Amino acid sequence: MAQRTVALCDGKFIGIESIYTVIDGKQINIPDKLEQLRAKSRNNELFCPCGCGANLVLVAGERNLREQHFRIKEDFDGICQMPVEGINSIDSKIALKCWLEDKLHTDDIESRVPIRTVSESERKYEFTFLSAKKKVALSFCNEYRNLSDDKFTILEQHSNGNSIIYVASGDKSETNGQYPEGLMKIQKRQGYCLLLNVDGADYLKAELIVVYYAKNADGVWEKVNIARDKLSEFDISDSSQVMYHKYSLCDMLKEKQLEFNKHQQAIIYQRELDKIHAEEAWRADEERRKQARMKGRT
Repeated sequence: MAQRTVALCDGKFIGIESIYTVIDGKQINIPDKLEQLRAKSRNNELFCPCGCGANLVLVAGERNLREQHFRIKEDFDGICQMPVEGINSIDSKIALKCWLEDKLHTDDIESRVPIRTVSESERKYEFTFLSAKKKVALSFCNEYRNLSDDKFTILEQHSNGNSIIYVASGDKSETNGQYPEGLMKIQKRQGYCLLLNVDGADYLKAELIVVYYAKNADGVWEKVNIARDKLSEFDISDSSQVMYHKYSLCDMLKEKQLEFNKHQQAIIYQRELDKIHAEEAWRADEERRKQARMKGRT
């Protein structure tokens, strides 16, 4: 597990995912960005984002690109409080960075962008990725406990005209019938949830599941699938809409909701019909019993 996947340089965060891209359908590293990072590393221009003052060194071997990271220089004798980032979070950000470059066709995608660089705010929230040219921001969440209303409100208030795509890890998306509190905060804003599953840091193996949550006829929360495919099969339109096979996910959501609601109404109607039939059968049985009792008296 790489403990440091982001460095601070010239007042900006540089995530290790920034050196990856997709060209002609192949996931590769970007030689220019890799060399720029190496040069900054040699010149002691990379620092730990936690504010401890430690210089960071880029670890990036040509034969082991999947384990690239930053580490503290050996002569540092201070105390670093940089939190450890899990491997699923790291791999997800690499896959998403490749997806954005593959679909947006732009070279200006920045990673881990604090909102203060986009709008006048001192809050510490950040966009996972941002393309100023395409006016698209992406917010990825690996841990659902970090899905707070405050974060969503601040990101939207300071988006500065950028459309925001919300993506969450698919690891913990099953609800077992319970109300999916964290993911519902995404659904209330986006209409649906984008759930990402990764297989290492390989973009072409990453999977995207599009779902929404709704109560079924029993009052239990159910995950309703809208689309499921390789991440690379989903596109982003010029109007920043996520598309699947040329269909807007918003339109697909409406169709799925109509289908789901129709099915639930059919279940409720059938239950009411069964109840009526059961009551009629009971009354018929009661009438037969009554007639039998009257015959017995005569």
